[in-house]
Amino acid sequence: MEDVNEIVFDLLSRAEENRQKELAVALKRMGAIDETQKKVVSELTSRLVGKLFQPVVENIRRAAINNEVKTLEIASKLLIPPILC
Repeated sequence: MEDVNEIVFDLLSRAEENRQKELAVALKRMGAIDETQKKVVSELTSRLVGKLFQPVVENIRRAAINNEVKTLEIASKLLIPPILC
């Protein structure tokens, strides 16, 4: 069983990676915008990802505190899919 911190780290890392990819696509589609506007869009996406994943992370940490091994195993399998070669 993965360490809870590793599960959370992997989940948030993948979320951030996807956020960065989608942010790049959005900024490219927006065309010519200034650095302030780019920063606003980046901060918006960052806050959204944070708010979306906060309850998930809290539930994973709560399951760890309560020693809910089955819940953590399921979270690990559902939220952190293996990387296919």
